[in-house]
Amino acid sequence: MAVEVLNHAIGRPGVPWTSARPDGEVAEEVHRLLTDALSSGSDTLDERARELIAALARELAGGFRDLVRVTVAAEPGGDPLGDELHLLGRDLGGDTFRLSIAPAAPPPSDGLWPDPSRVLDGDIAAPPTLTEGEYRQADLAIRAGCAAELLGEFVWLTNNDRMEVSVKVQPHGLDLDFAEPGAVDAAFRAWWPKSDRWVELVDEEWWEEDEADLRRLDDETLARVLTDFEEHNLEQARTGAWAMGDIDDYDIDDDPQPRFPGDQLVVFLGRDVFDTVTAQVTHGPGGVAPPAYGIGLPVDVSDEDYGFQACLLLVGAESVGIVTIDAAA
Repeated sequence: MAVEVLNHAIGRPGVPWTSARPDGEVAEEVHRLLTDALSSGSDTLDERARELIAALARELAGGFRDLVRVTVAAEPGGDPLGDELHLLGRDLGGDTFRLSIAPAAPPPSDGLWPDPSRVLDGDIAAPPTLTEGEYRQADLAIRAGCAAELLGEFVWLTNNDRMEVSVKVQPHGLDLDFAEPGAVDAAFRAWWPKSDRWVELVDEEWWEEDEADLRRLDDETLARVLTDFEEHNLEQARTGAWAMGDIDDYDIDDDPQPRFPGDQLVVFLGRDVFDTVTAQVTHGPGGVAPPAYGIGLPVDVSDEDYGFQACLLLVGAESVGIVTIDAAA
């Protein structure tokens, strides 16, 4: 095992802590390391991956004063594993993190896969118990949840509050025939007020119990909802970037609005939340678009309002995808 120091904190009595290397310099090196680790042969990383790498490099370089790369071997005294990347960091408060990237395991020969949620929690010996279909669904659920959480990290509502987005897929147990849209609509409207998620939202005081009215969103209205959500996220994230000094002063009426670090990632994350939940309820990409319903959608916010709360529901044959958005400061 070998350790390569990428950055470290320098402290002297009576003098604020500083870093041995500028953040920008460290970010460039981390960016290169992440890109090399995630590139496979001659494959070119797509734009989403490149944006995520750039954001992660900025976060690791600016958020952790001590940062090292650890090179490991498969066995003591063996050759270093060149296809793995391990980064360890520590901030001034003493909190530490580890980031490890390694090649994906080949598909299992017995057809059973480990639960990705257990692997994400650090259980590297999670027993293979899922079929490939179950594994793909679990993988989509993790991706949707991670995209929703990361999106909220970018979208500042006030100096102290960020937007919160949560996703959940819940079986509905209904026998739906999508060739009969009227019957589907009636069955789902009758089911929703009794659903576990609606009970949770009422308990959490998102809405009153008698406010379960659903608005059916046709294709045009759904497209407007997603566009408005994207524009809201960009506007709030841009304001946050200005407050952090990442961009100069600007006028909200400027056209085009100024770019800021991570702006494309904000767009991709919002779309990914919708796309992954859609894939979950349609059992993969390319399926028929599920009927969409909304509470508080489309958003109608006046100058006197302090943000909004909304719920988007996507109805599949076996389950409903539920995206809740808390953008109320």
